[in-house]
Amino acid sequence: MQSNRKRQIRSAGIFAAAFLTVCGLQMPVSAAAAGDVNNDGSVNKTDVQELVTWLTTGSNTVSRSGADLNSDGKIDARDLTLLKRAVSAIPEVPAEPVYIHLNQNGITYEGGNIAVSGKTATISTSGEYYIDGSITGGQILVNIPDETLDSATVKLFLNGVNMVNSEAPCIMVENAENTSVNLMEGKENTLSDGKQAPPEEQEPVYAVLHAKDDLTVKGSGKLTITAGTEYGIHCNNDLKINGGTLDVKTENADAVRGKTSVTVKDGIVLIDTEGDGIKSTKGNLDVTGGTVQIKSGKDALQSETEMNLLGGTVQACGDRGLKAGGAITLDGTTLLATATDNACENLGATAQPSIQAAFVKEWSKNNPLTLTDTGKHAVFDMNTLKKYRYALISAPDLQTGVNYGLWAGGIQVEKNGQTGFAASATANYEGVNNTDTADLLYSDFFDQSRVHKVEVKMPDATWRDFIAHSQDEAYYACDIVIDGETYENVGIRTKGHSSNQFVYQAGDAGHDKYSFRIKMDKYDKYQNYHGLTEFCMNNMYSDPSCMRDILCYNAMYDLDAYAPICAYTDMYLNGQLYSFYFLAEQPGTTLGERLATNDDAVLYKAADVGMSYDCTFASDMALNNFEVKFGTDDNLTHIQDIVTAINQVTPQNYKFVEDVIDVDSFLKGFAVNAVMCNYDSYNGMMAHNYYVQYNNGKSYYVGWDYNLSIGNFMDYGAAATSDITTGMYQADESRRPMLTKLLAVSEYKQRYNTYVKQIVKLYQDPEATVNGWATLIRSHVKADPRYFFTADKFEENIAKSPNGLQVGGGGGGGFGG
Repeated sequence: MQSNRKRQIRSAGIFAAAFLTVCGLQMPVSAAAAGDVNNDGSVNKTDVQELVTWLTTGSNTVSRSGADLNSDGKIDARDLTLLKRAVSAIPEVPAEPVYIHLNQNGITYEGGNIAVSGKTATISTSGEYYIDGSITGGQILVNIPDETLDSATVKLFLNGVNMVNSEAPCIMVENAENTSVNLMEGKENTLSDGKQAPPEEQEPVYAVLHAKDDLTVKGSGKLTITAGTEYGIHCNNDLKINGGTLDVKTENADAVRGKTSVTVKDGIVLIDTEGDGIKSTKGNLDVTGGTVQIKSGKDALQSETEMNLLGGTVQACGDRGLKAGGAITLDGTTLLATATDNACENLGATAQPSIQAAFVKEWSKNNPLTLTDTGKHAVFDMNTLKKYRYALISAPDLQTGVNYGLWAGGIQVEKNGQTGFAASATANYEGVNNTDTADLLYSDFFDQSRVHKVEVKMPDATWRDFIAHSQDEAYYACDIVIDGETYENVGIRTKGHSSNQFVYQAGDAGHDKYSFRIKMDKYDKYQNYHGLTEFCMNNMYSDPSCMRDILCYNAMYDLDAYAPICAYTDMYLNGQLYSFYFLAEQPGTTLGERLATNDDAVLYKAADVGMSYDCTFASDMALNNFEVKFGTDDNLTHIQDIVTAINQVTPQNYKFVEDVIDVDSFLKGFAVNAVMCNYDSYNGMMAHNYYVQYNNGKSYYVGWDYNLSIGNFMDYGAAATSDITTGMYQADESRRPMLTKLLAVSEYKQRYNTYVKQIVKLYQDPEATVNGWATLIRSHVKADPRYFFTADKFEENIAKSPNGLQVGGGGGGGFGG
């Protein structure tokens, strides 16, 4: 952008300086440019010598247009005077690079054309400037006195820089034709305004990296910019990002802004901002390569005119995804744009196939969007960085007219019962949602036809410390391999109540078979296994058969009741078999999300707060016995609604309760508990070990934790003789209104009996069922180096006996003989 002074110089036609060059760098000018006496494309001392020779001897040839500086039609001494003045005004560019060293006491440098005042280093000529060190309150100021005379690039090489300035930009380009910020290979650099986010949004004054002229960021190193109140990067002219890793976090204002235009050609751009992500305030925004990843509180990508996404990979997640005053062009880019408000504004027919989807419910972050072919193979898979309701998916290899499966968080979604989504130049789908029985991308991990393999990788010393602190149930970082797929920096902790304490009290390193909880996104909040964020490996404490859990869960599935999915797995530690486990989807975000079909869904855990075991729904029950695991309900409103409704049910007046709970889901859960003698549950003396899912105005029972079923909880198996018609064993009936009230209603009791009969039919041939599971797991039970029970005890426990599937000495658990 040319200043008024520059325009005045040019219009006066006084001399070459207006379009001349920079600092003796032999910048080219046109053949007819004033001052270019020898017509070599540059103006310098050689032109002075040539003009002197011509004026004194006439023995050489000069360019008339170049030598006539005052444009009076004559070449004379006045032109020589003007030329000498012009050349003498051109500053000398440092022949060698200049080195600038930052420290908390000030700034030192090696080389020329640097002026240091306090903690500000002013650069006044183009050239190469290598900057290193740390400083607070310091600034690199680029201020070329006359960029018409010095129009070459000011090259700033960041070589391990750490700058904090709460009063002004860390790097300020006041005046320069072009400035480049070069990120040196292997170096990490940080710039910050050192401020906290304001309590309310306020207008920023400057940017941490601020340029009033053209600015280019490139290289192969990394630059992290953080801003509490100011912009991250602001450029008054053309901003180009051509390489390096640029990580910008702003808590109040836009992250990256360019007035005339913004172009991303290469590199990695990571943005986390409460403002707009990348914004061109007066011109185009173009992405032709590189990787762009944006989490934005406003517009992820915004341009005043056109937006051209012509290459690279773009992940634009904001309140709005793409917003442009002109047309948006998609051609050659791999794009995911998600939003809570609008995924894309002004998108016409696209040059490459796309799919736009408007979801019925809002999805939380870390729910990747995936397109699959008919073989359930991913053809597009990209994660989301924040919650979303709208999505735009586009990629060069999508095919027009082809139906793809669409998955959110590993959960298949549909429209009007159809799971196929055809990509096209204008594909736009409204009313997209999942069902509570949707197919899952991660379901292969819970394929019950095989025993899976989970390998944990952790330094031996760290593992020993982890086990030594098992009772803390604190997360440790590890790498994990799930059926051959590797994930780094995953969270693992021990879990369980009595099972955890029992293993700890045993104090035997050979029997350190703790249950483990794996949290994929503990340390990387955007990591998941095909949408799954949490799973657990349960040690099957006190179950010599290793079948109690899976038999109960499968009974729940057969009734179409809610429960996590499950299977078996071997766990390896650093390449060595550790133990054999029961594998289950951990109730939490993923389970809550797949059971939710609207925005109001909440998943509650019957949480044993204070070991009260009183998640009973009795009229005086403390509501905070339940914990929210997914969704929002600070006041536990839906739990209170259940308590109020169930305690008003009578055999004659009961229909109203169906507006509050899904009666059948509770009847199914209680039927499984009763038939399978699972009395470490609501049906027994401890009303816990279950979840409640609120969805679409009703609450549903979610089954959980069946390892002490089939006569394995208290009284050495005597629970197998309990009264199935009441569904309770050793429970205080006065504090089990959900069971007593519902079963007192003839209609509900009949439905309960139907579910009981269905479970009995499912396991009408128990020998065949048990033998089938034994065939699958027998070799794994025998190979388990940390067994609770011997292989003989396993065989004894699964053998047919007059008392059914029992374990002598139930309830005490222990390592069998």
